[in-house]
Amino acid sequence: MKKTASKKIILTLGLIANLVAWTPIQAAEPTAPPVSAKPVKELPFPGGKEWPTATEREKMAYLLGVLNMALVEYQLTGPNPKNPTMVEKLVKSLKGVTLRQIMETVDAYYQANPDQQQRPIFEVIWFEMVEPKQAASAKN
Repeated sequence: MKKTASKKIILTLGLIANLVAWTPIQAAEPTAPPVSAKPVKELPFPGGKEWPTATEREKMAYLLGVLNMALVEYQLTGPNPKNPTMVEKLVKSLKGVTLRQIMETVDAYYQANPDQQQRPIFEVIWFEMVEPKQAASAKN
């Protein structure tokens, strides 16, 4: 119990230190974009309709955010959490898989299934990548 609390405190302090260190860097950036800069495209909550038109950078940023969130929770709760979530399965199933491989899987899914544009991106990742690995590991 003490170890878990200590881990949470250390991770929280680390996150706060990173946010504090990051703030001055962001504040030093100019507030107005350079004249030659393209306007930034606003991306709504990403789903199957937005995914095909998103840039590679936007796709990678979305995936990085999802995986970072999962890894932070995994580190805070540990491998055997008191209240299990889907995070442990996600982390274990995607171990060794690159962001590019995840992006290519999602791209391929939406290209092969144009009628499934309403299906959320995370659902595609879960049912096309995580579930099959979980099923395969259950058989072994």
